[in-house]
Amino acid sequence: MQHMRLLFLCIANYEDEFRKALGAKRTAESKKELSAKKRALQKSENRMSELDRLFKRIYEDMVNGKLSEARFQMLSDDYEQEQDELRAKIEMLENEIQNQENHVESVDTFIRLAKKHLYLEKLTPEVLNDMVKAVYVHAPDKSSGHRVQDVDISYNHIGILPANLLYDIMNGKAA
Repeated sequence: MQHMRLLFLCIANYEDEFRKALGAKRTAESKKELSAKKRALQKSENRMSELDRLFKRIYEDMVNGKLSEARFQMLSDDYEQEQDELRAKIEMLENEIQNQENHVESVDTFIRLAKKHLYLEKLTPEVLNDMVKAVYVHAPDKSSGHRVQDVDISYNHIGILPANLLYDIMNGKAA
């Protein structure tokens, strides 16, 4: 409850900084990664087109007698296998690109949901369903002589937000 109140306070008073801090996860590295994935996707799509042309060419060569049927079958099997691998790779790359591009939408969605619950009095099932994806309760630690047990809250759309990140945002130290 304390963490959620801190989060809502941070969003209410420091929304731009909060957005920027969550956007910091999308650094230049992730932009490079995204552009590399887009290049790999384009390359794979180009190879798919090339394989279609090659397949037509070897079929025409077989029909014209320039290529034996056994050789045609071997080549077509190789091309089909490569196309199947490329289809899987293209699908995976498209999903990864879409996930990275949806990050900004996820932050906006989370902020919109959080604004519905800015003045949280008590935790209700509605609040938990809207905001929380999972709660991770760690094993207790008694090494200091006191029983300490950490709890992490994974929020919908954005994941785990450590309290120190929220304090940094409010103190102007984040991103």
